[in-house]
Amino acid sequence: MNKSKSIILALTLAVTALFGFKQYEQVALKETMTVIVSNRGSSMLVNISIAGDKSSFVQKRIKAENKHDYSGALRIIKEHQDKGWQIKNSSYATSIEPDSDQDYYMYFFLER
Repeated sequence: MNKSKSIILALTLAVTALFGFKQYEQVALKETMTVIVSNRGSSMLVNISIAGDKSSFVQKRIKAENKHDYSGALRIIKEHQDKGWQIKNSSYATSIEPDSDQDYYMYFFLER
């Protein structure tokens, strides 16, 4: 009888260990946003793509004081940060295409 009680106790502990603890947490889907800013002479073209439950794409043109004035684009990023978005990655790149001026791009990856 003592042996059967210890087997039942061991099985109970095993079942409790297997099912009593959360093995996998359900991860809430995060929304992601990609912002690409490119210079266009006296203006900046801002492309905003949001992926999550609903996806959207917005394109904005912002007036710039000079070719490297990204303050308007940074203002948009700040507005999104105020709404709970966090910058996870950013980059600055150039692209030289034949027979054209050099283009400058800023990339931002945000999440919430």
